[in-house]
Formats: sequence, structure tokens, C-alpha cells
Amino acid sequence: MQTWMDEFVNNTDLSQNRPLRDVVCESLRRTLIEGKVPVGERFVEKEYSQRLNISRTPVREALKQLESEDLVEYIPRVGVVVKRICKEDVIEIYKIRLSLEVLVVNTAMECITQEEIDKISNLLDYTEKVNNEGNLEEVIQLFGEFNSIIYKSSKMKRLPAMISNLNNYLQRFRNISIEDDNRREKALSEHRLILNAIISKDKELAERIIKTHLEDSLEVVIKEID
Repeated sequence: MQTWMDEFVNNTDLSQNRPLRDVVCESLRRTLIEGKVPVGERFVEKEYSQRLNISRTPVREALKQLESEDLVEYIPRVGVVVKRICKEDVIEIYKIRLSLEVLVVNTAMECITQEEIDKISNLLDYTEKVNNEGNLEEVIQLFGEFNSIIYKSSKMKRLPAMISNLNNYLQRFRNISIEDDNRREKALSEHRLILNAIISKDKELAERIIKTHLEDSLEVVIKEID
């Protein structure tokens, strides 16, 4: 009989040539973000370590990182459990994201290169093709790549990590919102509008589009929580 611990173990690839702490942290994070383990389920550090035949030290370090990202929480006399997502936290995160993403797009307007513009335009064309083919998993990946190119073009080194930490908390719900055909089409259209706003250096237009884009996503997340 499969247990929730099987999800964590099966999602951990120890063949990677990277620090064990990073491998464990990324594996646990991915399992949590994908929503494979219900809220409130206990993570048994000892069992996980024994099944993978690894030290408990990198596991503890990974759990501390995930606790700082609000994906798990430590409850006295219970242990580490999958954390419930709070509606108030979600609203706060979206307000912060709005400010940060407007900042990054406005900054990108001033220093984006023609090569980066062409790269984004080609990416959007390819995303539309993939979306028409119904490849949802790749569309999600390409949406992330769209954001990454814009973040990079802003030349703001710390901002991508800040936004990424916020997104990790909500990723399972953001993926659900993208599963809706109409929402996905609208998001792709909004990405094109954001690129046009960057090219024309229209900060007011960019802010309106980003606000609409995030409000639509927030609405889906709130419905899932309720």
C-alpha cells in the first residue's frame, strides 16, 4: 500500500551531482508544490532518511528552508507537517507580487535588448503552438521561461529570487489556474500585451495588464482555498 512518504521518496533523485541538502530540498519542495501530499500530513524525517539511506542532517537543513518558505511547519509534540495555505497570506502575497512585477517590468523597459525582445516574441509564438497542441506541462514551463527572461532583462539580480519564493507558496494553485483553457488563452494574450508595453515603454499600460493578470490568478486561488 502506497503512503504519502512514497511520494516524497519517489520524487527524490540522488543521482544528481549537487549538494545533498539542495537535492533533498528541491525534491521535497516539488512534491509539496505539486499538491501530492495533503495539508496536515506529517513528514517523518527518520523514515525518509532511512529509506534513501542518507544522513538526517541535510534533511533537517532542507526542512528548515521549506519552513522559511511556509511550505511546512513544525508543531510541538507532532513534528513537521504540510502547512495549510491561509487566504489572508495569499492576498498579501499577491499584493507584494504586483508591486515587484510592476517594478521589474518597468525596469526592464529601460535596459531590455532587441535580442531579448526577439527571444520573448519567439517564445510566445512557440508557447501558442504548444498550447494549441494541448501540451499543458510544457505551457506551464514556457510561462515560467517568459517571466525568467523579463526578470533577467531588468538586470535586478535579487528580484527573481524574491518573486520565486513567493511563487513557491502558491505554485500548486497557479498550476490549477493554468489548467483552465480560457484562463490559459487569456494569460498568453496578456503576456503579449506585456511585451508590447515593454517595447513601447508604456508603464501605465504595463501596470494595468499585470494587475488584471494577477487578479485573475488570485481569484482562481481563492476559489480553490475556499
